[in-house]
Amino acid sequence: MAKAPAKAPAKKAMTKSGMITDLSETTELSKADVTKVVTALTELIEKELKKGAKQFTLPGIVRFGVKHVKAVKGGVKKTMPATGLEYVTKDKPAYSKVTVRPAKSLKDALK
Repeated sequence: MAKAPAKAPAKKAMTKSGMITDLSETTELSKADVTKVVTALTELIEKELKKGAKQFTLPGIVRFGVKHVKAVKGGVKKTMPATGLEYVTKDKPAYSKVTVRPAKSLKDALK
């Protein structure tokens, strides 16, 4: 039997420090300046979404959205299909769910 070709190791995702280093080299800014920009951008996105905006778009890159999920009342008896055991559900509080979608231009670029 022939051996299957060896798989190439999976490439790891870029870390924050790697991103800052790459951006500082590309833009010829200091790492401290790039870190300030990334921090300010993160704070801006948080501020806009907390303020009540339904979405925030980084043009050509990504769109952040917020979806409010309502609270669910517990206390309902249910049965596990696999084991047949009965259990009582717990209350789930309301929360805000953050969604992230790529911009159309980014999706088209990756085709």
